[in-house]
Amino acid sequence: MKYKMKLGIWNSVFCVPSVVADNYLKLARGSDIKVLLFLLRNSDEYISSEIIADKLGLSAEQVDESIVFWKDREIIGVDDSGEATPLQKYRKTGDEDVNTQTENKAAVPQIKPVAESLVRKINLERTPDFPPAEIAKTIRNNDKADYLFKHCEILYGRPLNHNEQRTLMIILEDACLPVESALMLVDYCFSINKATPAYMRAMALEWSESEINTIDKAERRVEELKKSDSAIGRFKSMFEINSAFSKQQREMIGKWVNIYGFDDEMINEAYQITLNGAGRLSFPYMNKILEGWHSKGYKNVGQIGMDKKPKKSKKGEKGENASLDITKIEQFMTDKYKKTGGSA
Repeated sequence: MKYKMKLGIWNSVFCVPSVVADNYLKLARGSDIKVLLFLLRNSDEYISSEIIADKLGLSAEQVDESIVFWKDREIIGVDDSGEATPLQKYRKTGDEDVNTQTENKAAVPQIKPVAESLVRKINLERTPDFPPAEIAKTIRNNDKADYLFKHCEILYGRPLNHNEQRTLMIILEDACLPVESALMLVDYCFSINKATPAYMRAMALEWSESEINTIDKAERRVEELKKSDSAIGRFKSMFEINSAFSKQQREMIGKWVNIYGFDDEMINEAYQITLNGAGRLSFPYMNKILEGWHSKGYKNVGQIGMDKKPKKSKKGEKGENASLDITKIEQFMTDKYKKTGGSA
């Protein structure tokens, strides 16, 4: 008996590296897979990004991004002429590696351990890279991490790019935040329309430095941020300004609202005193007033009394913290007017 298999459409095939299926199906976007398959099918041809985009229903920018995606993962290499070639990243394994590591470790002088918090800060500031294989392994072995990644994909409305995936890994691994806290951080960033990797990393660094490493601490921090954000909007209207507050000014507002617990009436009273004393809006001037009220335990305007009047500056004192006692000046001018019989 003779047998013959008719391959039909399988009579013309091309190869796809196994590593693509093993490591990158979850990480790669649909456009990345499309571009790679198109390149493999049309090998030995120079094709522009625009033509590839037209064939695949993508933009030229998406095509270029996908090329970079596979280039960064060392699946393909691209030279200056645009010629793409297959690559293979070799990783040594086995006893030889262990021996080499042992020898290298012995050759390195002992270094004094660095504080864990400082290590985390350095890691966050240097924006460490996480290989796609490591990201995939984390997602595969940690259901909560997998949920975080999927949750972010829903919020973005698309698959995550490598920079976004790396940012989530930084939050989990280097900032040492529990997944639940990371979810709160991510949700807050989306709520204020600042869901960029850079902003998320900056907030992760802040949380790490402040040791916001539990769910309860994360909940309190998010509530404080929301309260400060709301106050910032109101105070811009109160202070009649259109420009954005600086980081230092936002921190002051957060202190006034979250730590001192002052309401808008107290803030406005300090603002009016600042205008009378400094002649303009001055955050350091206001901050000094509010710090004084807080130290004296004042909670409402009725408790302020004479403190709301600016104090006379010391002789030779300059700067925006210097103030003039307007009431005393007016009294002095009135007495002088009476003594001179009304003549100037």
